[in-house]
Amino acid sequence: MEEIKSPCIKICRQDSNGVCFGCQRTTEEIGNWSLYNDNEKKEVLEKAKKRTNAPDTSSGVFFR
Repeated sequence: MEEIKSPCIKICRQDSNGVCFGCQRTTEEIGNWSLYNDNEKKEVLEKAKKRTNAPDTSSGVFFR
């Protein structure tokens, strides 16, 4: 079985919800990626496909 590679595209900035603009993973998902088994990685990739980024409306800052 082929290894599931990280979806990181080297755009490592997070929105106000802690979601990466590059790969759409959360901080927790990024940090735990190497600990996940293949099924968990597939779940993260499916969740990431459905996410959108949001600005921090309280400060007007788009990036953390």
